[in-house]
Amino acid sequence: MTRGGAELDKIALPEEKQKAAEPQPAGTDALIALLRLALKDAVKDVRSSARLDTSAVCLVADEGDMDIHLERLLKQHRQLDSGAKRVLEVNPHHPLIAGLAKRLSQQGSSEEVTEAAWLLLDQARIVQGEPVADPVAFARRLDATLLKALG
Repeated sequence: MTRGGAELDKIALPEEKQKAAEPQPAGTDALIALLRLALKDAVKDVRSSARLDTSAVCLVADEGDMDIHLERLLKQHRQLDSGAKRVLEVNPHHPLIAGLAKRLSQQGSSEEVTEAAWLLLDQARIVQGEPVADPVAFARRLDATLLKALG
C-alpha cells in the first residue's frame, strides 16, 4: 500500500497484534520533528506510522497525491516529468527508530542523527524501488556509519 491516508488503525487486529500495539517510545515525537527539519526539502512530511511491522521507514503518497506506482508507470512512459514529494512514515516500535529516539533524548540534536535521517530516507527509496537521490552522499554516510559501528 503506497497511500498515506489509509486508516489502518480502524481495522480490527488479531489478539497477538493488539498486545504489541503499545504507545510510542519516549522521544519519538522529538525524533520525528528532527527528521522533518533535516529532510524538509526532500519530503512532504515525516510522521509516525501504524502500518509498518518490520520496516523502520517507508515512503507513501499523501492523501490527494498520485499513487507511487502509477506515478512510476507514467514516468516510464514519459507521460509525467516529475513526481510529488512523498511522506516518510516512521515505525516508532522498530529498534532502529527507538534507538535513535533514545539517543536524541540523551544527547540532544547531533550531526549523527541528521545523517541517520538521510540514510533512512535513502533506505525507504531503495525499498520502494526508487533510485537514491545522491549515491555519492549515500555511500559516504553508509561508510561513516559502518566505520563508527566497527570502532
